[in-house]
Amino acid sequence: MRKAFLIVNCIYLIILSACVEQRQEPVASHEQPAEIIMPADEKTSILQVDERLVKADSLVIVFYKDPHGPDSLRYTRFYKQFSVTDTSFIRLLMSQLTGKATKLEKMRSCRSEGKIWCFSGGDIIQTIYFSNFSQECNFLYIIKHGFFYYSPLLPGFSKSLYAYKKYAKEPLNQPVE
Repeated sequence: MRKAFLIVNCIYLIILSACVEQRQEPVASHEQPAEIIMPADEKTSILQVDERLVKADSLVIVFYKDPHGPDSLRYTRFYKQFSVTDTSFIRLLMSQLTGKATKLEKMRSCRSEGKIWCFSGGDIIQTIYFSNFSQECNFLYIIKHGFFYYSPLLPGFSKSLYAYKKYAKEPLNQPVE
């Protein structure tokens, strides 16, 4: 009786596994997907996409220590930072954010060299990522509602932004490299 039970169960499992559709996943490619540019909407600048940014009264600028190093997954882990309350720089940032932005579905393949945490009344309201690595990797961007909004980094703002790098310090309790 046991033998018949085992044989029936084995046949059942074979039939069941044959009926289940086998999904074949495509082989992952190492190539970066092409940028998908979304249709333009009424929001044409980063400042229009996230209107909370006009309320920013302080910033923390973060500069990654080795943004173009070999570790593509953990390069943001080690950084130096500098706090800014200078209203002239914050106004310069707001001016930078009024430029035309491109809405993308996927992030560009360029790595960020740092980010700017924007605060209003002590609360963080947005993170702005930046890079000035090359002509192709020269941008500011934010993430809003699952989309990436890129704007070219203007030379005047870029110069002022990177001038803060020499004042940046490692945060307390940063892990050892």
